[in-house]
Parts: sequence; C-alpha cells; structure tokens
Amino acid sequence: MTRPLEGIRVAIIENRYPEQLTQLLERQGAVVVSVPLLKETPVEDAAGARRFLSICDNMPIDYLVFYTGVGVDILSKQIRKPEVLERSRILARGPKAVNALKRAGLRVDLVADSATTEGMIRTLSREPLKGKTVLVQLYGAENTELSTALQKKGATVIGVSIYSYSQASSTDAIESLVKQILAKEIHALVFTSATQVPFFFESAAQWADNSAFRAVLNDDVVLVSVGEVTTNALKAAGVQPRVEPEDPKMGPMVKALAEFFERRNA
Repeated sequence: MTRPLEGIRVAIIENRYPEQLTQLLERQGAVVVSVPLLKETPVEDAAGARRFLSICDNMPIDYLVFYTGVGVDILSKQIRKPEVLERSRILARGPKAVNALKRAGLRVDLVADSATTEGMIRTLSREPLKGKTVLVQLYGAENTELSTALQKKGATVIGVSIYSYSQASSTDAIESLVKQILAKEIHALVFTSATQVPFFFESAAQWADNSAFRAVLNDDVVLVSVGEVTTNALKAAGVQPRVEPEDPKMGPMVKALAEFFERRNA
C-alpha cells in the first residue's frame, strides 16, 4: 500500500526536534530535507536578564509580560531577589511561560486569552493601564504591535530582550534549500515557530527575488504552519499556509500533511 507522502520532498527547518520530526515524516513515505535554521542563545551572556531585573529593582513596574518559557528560564538563573518581580502583576503568553514561571517559584496573575500578541492585547486591555508601566520580556526583535496597543491605553511600555536566535545551519545549507525551493524540488515546507519566519525570508533574500520567491511558495509549495502565532507571521510575510493542524504538535501536523496529499491525490 502506498504511503500518503510517498515521493514527497518535505523541508523542515526545526532545530529542537529535527530527528523526531524526520522519523514521523519518513514513516509516511516523505523524503525529508532537514535544514535547522535557528538556535536559542542568551543575549550577551545574560546581560539582557540582568538589565530586566535591574529595571524591576530600581523603578515601579506594574505589569510584567513574559512571552516565552526560554526567557523565563534564562531570567530565573539571574534572580537574587524574587520579591522585586512579585511586586508586579505577571502575565504569561502561553503554557510554556506559565510552566517556567511556576518552576521559578513565581505566581501567574494573568494568562493571555490566546498565545498570540492579539491575545495578550485583549487580556491586558481589560486591566487599568492608564499611567501604568509594563515591562515586556522580548526575544530578539521589538514587538511594536503590542507596544503601540498598550501605549494607546495610556501605559508606558519597556521591552527587554532576554535572548536571541542565531543561525543553526551553514550558510551553504540554507542557500541550497532556497535554490531547491526556486527549482520547485521541494513539495512542502514546515514552519514550527513564528521566529523562523523573518529569519527564513531575510536569508532567502540573499539568493532570490522577494516577489518571485513568495510566488513559488504560494503556488508550488505546500506551506505547513504549527500554531496560530506562526500562521500570523507567515501571512504577514506575504505567504499563505495550506496545512494548519488543530493541535499544534508534531504528530497532528504530520497527520494533517499526510491527509492533505491523500485528498490531493485521490
């Protein structure tokens, strides 16, 4: 019996669990091209974490916003006075941040309506923000959408990056992937986090015309998105994912991709 992904070349850019994802795809018959894009590294040897804690220690902060569990874990290694954080109301974007805060022995006052910027804005908009100061744990880039929305509510917003992402594969490997996509040799491309999206397109711009590259991705490649945040990032970049599992995990994602090609080939 033919497996649903038989002969389908699937590119994955996952760095955390590439071996497990490769095995799941290969069981469905896929030929996997694995080019991990990003790896998480502390910013300037935890300088960002120390700055974050210094702000909490030296000025009144009304709300602390934690985007990621990784950021909380890095921050917790630098905590010497937990009370400086406990003076503020603490919001976690999603379950990973919630779990990390609990590991650090910190309470969670608010959890975003959904693990997206929009969800965080909705949750914080129910709070009395006028005249308040909000300190946001970032990872790399600023979140202007969140800052702008909270500033319109009367809040002062400070963003501090606790860690950033660095390139996980060689430049030659990334270039090869981009050229395979342009040659229409890749049938599906899997994005498992929103942070992969800007790095992917910034890298591709070195070897491909932006509009032509996006046209190939929209017309000739089945884009797979894991999670609402990732989907929003892809749409903002000008491409449309065609496979989005309801449960944002690797197993359901592979199942959804296999079902997509089964329907297409029926």
